[in-house]
Amino acid sequence: MRKMAALVLSLAMTTTGCTETNNVIKVAAQSPITPIVLKIVHGGLVTIAEDVPSPQAKAVALVGVFAVDTLSSAVASEQNNEKAMAEDAVLLLVTQTIRGQVQTSVFKITTSHKLIVAMNGKFIETLEPKKITITAEPGTDSTIVVTDAQAGQITYINAKINLAPSNFANNMLGDHSHTDLDTGRDKNLPDPNQNADLFDSGTGGVVTVNGAKAARWTSSDAPTLAGCESLPKAAWTTKLYGSFQNLGGPGGDVWCVLSKQGRYGTLASGGNNANYAWTFGYVLWKKPGDN
Repeated sequence: MRKMAALVLSLAMTTTGCTETNNVIKVAAQSPITPIVLKIVHGGLVTIAEDVPSPQAKAVALVGVFAVDTLSSAVASEQNNEKAMAEDAVLLLVTQTIRGQVQTSVFKITTSHKLIVAMNGKFIETLEPKKITITAEPGTDSTIVVTDAQAGQITYINAKINLAPSNFANNMLGDHSHTDLDTGRDKNLPDPNQNADLFDSGTGGVVTVNGAKAARWTSSDAPTLAGCESLPKAAWTTKLYGSFQNLGGPGGDVWCVLSKQGRYGTLASGGNNANYAWTFGYVLWKKPGDN
């Protein structure tokens, strides 16, 4: 099984709730990066391929080429650099032996996504958080491709919703007991018995309805379409929470969801605010057939 580098966003919280929860949703909603292609030709230093789409240039940059005795300090300096730390970046180290000299080209890739790295048709399995190290075969032409583990994962809807029992004190703000995840509607839902995905029944807790399902996401990595699809049948449930306590209890829980219309996604609890028992941020990804 390929090991992938887990890259974590460090973005400012913009809504009430847990910073980590908001970051999970932002990561899940981002578009996959353009594949990054690096070339080694005739024993020369590795370079960024020239015949690639322009978005790639924004995602990868050469930090420098270093000898053995200067590599460690150069990598440490880059990792400790305040600007580098402020970005979501991973360092890609490509070590080569050219005319008997060991040299390492260091590239910085800016992304918050998991990456899959392959060289000459074989996947690189020694991926570390924030650093990927590759040793090229001397004197051999090589192609290195860095791809996004979220490739094929396209956002259908990215929204924030509020849930509260229909008899909750805030019902003057409208009935927020049902939510349609496929449309993002969480207020005064028409014909909720057919259109809802989530229902807050009060004493019965928060449950899925109309065939929708949820599964707790326990990995330290941000959820992905492939990750949610891979969860076993036993992990899926129709009940997210029991009877609400303290206006929704703690935030920070992350779930995979399957909507009534068959779209996978991720839903993260932001806890509660002054008006609602529950607040959630969520993303649904497109299913085959969606435009």
